[in-house]
Amino acid sequence: MTAKLEHEWEIELPAATAEQLLAALTTRDRLYGQSITLEPEDDPAKAVEVWLASVESLEKDTFHLGIYAEISGPKEFLEPARDALEDIVSEQIEAAAAEAAEATLVETRPLSEIEFRNVEEDDERPALVVPEWLAPGEIEVPWGFRPFTANGQAWPDDATIAAHDRLVLIPFDGRLILYALPPIEDDDEDDD
Repeated sequence: MTAKLEHEWEIELPAATAEQLLAALTTRDRLYGQSITLEPEDDPAKAVEVWLASVESLEKDTFHLGIYAEISGPKEFLEPARDALEDIVSEQIEAAAAEAAEATLVETRPLSEIEFRNVEEDDERPALVVPEWLAPGEIEVPWGFRPFTANGQAWPDDATIAAHDRLVLIPFDGRLILYALPPIEDDDEDDD
């Protein structure tokens, strides 16, 4: 019999520097919308499925990441899966920090030159990570809006986005800093 459990919690990450903010947003990118399968070692048929969502905010030098998990599977495994999730999230925070340390600077622009607009689904770019607090209004998904120049051109443009696996836009000290991140390594590749 399949049951469902919802679990919410918040983590706080440092955001006093552009590099710390990059690591925090990389964490959000690694978590938002992810699905995870947790299998008991002795009975893989009783796997538990987890779906993650998040919301974020910035308060002074602290990045607040609210995490929501929807856990479904055999009832007796839901609470152990919930407990294991906090360890999984901690591992994702460490992986995000390592990725942020490997990020490369792509471009910077003065924040005053850019405006943020909601976009239609066809214009959404999930590979571009932009802080939710820059959204011009309500958004359904974190990539439901994009930055544009004063002349109406999307920035970064689609060619720049296509040339990188993941891009993160960091607002810091009156500038927008665009970083390219390495691809997320597939866990299956590590086993080969």
